[in-house]
Amino acid sequence: MGTFKKGEKIGKFVVNSFIKKGAVAESYTVYGTDDMMYFLKIYDLALIPKSQLLEGKEVYEIVLCQEIDNDNIIHFVDKGEVKKDAKTFRYLVTKYYRGDLLVDSIKRDGVFGPEDAAQITLCVLNGLAYMHANALLHNDVRPSNIMLQELEDGMLLPTIIDLGHISYMVMGRPTFSVEDLAPFFRAPETFKGIYTPKTDIFSTGALLYFMLFGKAPWETDLEDCKGDKNLIKEAVKEAREQELILETEEVKLPDYMKVILQKALSKKASGRFESVVDFAKALADQVMPELAKEMEQSASEAAPAQEQMQQVPQVEITFKKGSGNGFENVTGRNELKEQLRKEVLFALQNPEKAQQYKLPAINGILLYGPPGCGKSLVLESFAEELGFNYSIIKASDFGNIYQPGVLENLQRLFDAAEIKAPFLICVDEIEFLVPGRGEEEVGITPQVAAFFALMNECSKKGVLIAATSNRPDLVEPSIMRVGCIDRVFFVPQPDFEARKDMFKSHLEGRPCEELDYDELAKMSNDFNAGDITETVNEAAMTAAYMGVPISQKILTDVLRFKNPTYSTNTKIGFNK
Repeated sequence: MGTFKKGEKIGKFVVNSFIKKGAVAESYTVYGTDDMMYFLKIYDLALIPKSQLLEGKEVYEIVLCQEIDNDNIIHFVDKGEVKKDAKTFRYLVTKYYRGDLLVDSIKRDGVFGPEDAAQITLCVLNGLAYMHANALLHNDVRPSNIMLQELEDGMLLPTIIDLGHISYMVMGRPTFSVEDLAPFFRAPETFKGIYTPKTDIFSTGALLYFMLFGKAPWETDLEDCKGDKNLIKEAVKEAREQELILETEEVKLPDYMKVILQKALSKKASGRFESVVDFAKALADQVMPELAKEMEQSASEAAPAQEQMQQVPQVEITFKKGSGNGFENVTGRNELKEQLRKEVLFALQNPEKAQQYKLPAINGILLYGPPGCGKSLVLESFAEELGFNYSIIKASDFGNIYQPGVLENLQRLFDAAEIKAPFLICVDEIEFLVPGRGEEEVGITPQVAAFFALMNECSKKGVLIAATSNRPDLVEPSIMRVGCIDRVFFVPQPDFEARKDMFKSHLEGRPCEELDYDELAKMSNDFNAGDITETVNEAAMTAAYMGVPISQKILTDVLRFKNPTYSTNTKIGFNK
C-alpha cells in the first residue's frame, strides 16, 4: 500500500488510487482542480543518496522532465513539495494516459507480429532520439515503462511513461539507483556503470525481442540469486554466453528482423547501431518505406549542420606531481599568496588540524582577473605549492560541455583523478568550458547538470578544482556556489616587485646600459606581463636600429607613450 490514501491532498491534487511502489518513489493517479486525472510520482528524499540528487537536493527526473516535449514521452504538468509524518517528499505530476502497459498487453493478448512490433519500436526510438539529441539517456527501456494508448482510428500510440532513471551520459558513477533496473534489458556495460546512447539501443532491442517472443533475450530464472546483485550479474553474464535464440516453433521471424535484433543486441557496444536514428531507419526501411525516405531526407538536410559540429576526439590527459618552487615562481602578490595559503592550502596540507577545528572542506577555487595578469602562472604555482598530483586543461582547447565528446573526456579526467587522489584538476579559462546561457535562458540544461554532478562535493573523493577566468560573469552561475566553487580570488595586475622582476627577466642577455629597475616598475603601473614584454621589445628594436645598447632613456620614452591594456579602474567586479 502507498504512503498516501485515497482522498488525501498532495499540493493541489487529490489522490485517486495507488499504482505501485519503487525503490525511492511511489506512483498514484490523482485528480487536479480541473477534475482531470493525472499521474503523480512522489519521492521520499530520505531514501535518495545526496549523490543521486541534482545539487544534492533536487530529483533528476523532476528537473529534466520539464525539458522534454515529445509525443512519445510523458508530458510534465506540475511539481512541488509536501511533508507528511516529519518526512519531506518531492512530487512530479504528468499527463494521464488511458491504455495498457506493454507488458500487460502481451500477457493478455500474446506477442506482436514483426510489423506491429516494429511500429511500436519506431515510436519508442523517436522518443529516445529526442532525448539523445538533448544529451539525455533513458537507461530503463522495458515493457512496464511503455504505455499503449488506443487512438480513435484504432492505432496504438506508444508513450515512454517512466523517467525514473533519466540521466546524462554516465561513465562509472550512476546518478540513479540501479537496484531496480530489469537485468535482462540492461546492456552488458551497464553492469560496469557505463551508460551511453548505445545502452539505450540495447534496451530497445531487448524491448523489440520481448514483443516478438514474450520474454527478454537470454532470459533465465534468477530465483536462486535471491536478489543478490553480484549473483544476478553473474547469472545474466552466463546466460548471454549462449547463442541468441531467434526462432522457435511458435515464432518465425523474417531475415531482416533477425539481422536487426542481432545488431541491436550486440554484446559489444561497437557492434550495435551507431544511433537510435540508424536503428529506426533499419526498421522503417522494411515496414514503413515512406517513413524511411522522410528520415533519409531529414538526415540529408541536417548533414551540413552536423559537419560543422565536429566530434571532439578523446583528449590525452597528462598528470604531474606537485613539486618545484611553488609560489616562489610568483614574484610579488604577497597578499594573494597569503590568502591562498590561509584559506585553501592550510586545511588541505594539515588534514588533522582541519578536522580538529572543523574547518569546512574546500571543493573548488576560482582565480579571476583581466588577461595577462598572471592567473595561469599562479594556478600552476598553486599546484606545485599544494603538492598533490595534478592535471592542467586549457578549456579553449578542450572544448565546452555542449560539444559532443567533451563530457565524456571530463568524466575520464574525474575518474582518473579519483584513482590518483588526492588530486588537483586545474581548468584554465573555465568560461570556455562551462559558458553561461544568458538571462533569457531559464532552468538547468542536461549538460550543466552533468558537469555539476562531476564537481559537486568532489572533495569527498579527494579531488579539488582550481580554475581561472578572465570573465567570471560569463561562467555558468550554477557552479559558482558552495559545494562546487567555494572560494574566489582576484588576481591583480603584477605589483611593483613583479614588474621589476619581469623587466629584469626580459632584458637579461640583451645589450644594456646600467638600468634603474625601480623607475621602470613605477612608470609601468597597471601594466600586465604582455605590456611589459611589448615595452622591452620596442625599446630593443629602437636600440638595435640606432646601434646602441638599450638605455634607461629609450625604455622610459617607450613607457611615456604606452598605456596599459587593462586598468584597475576597469577591474571586473564579482559578487560571490
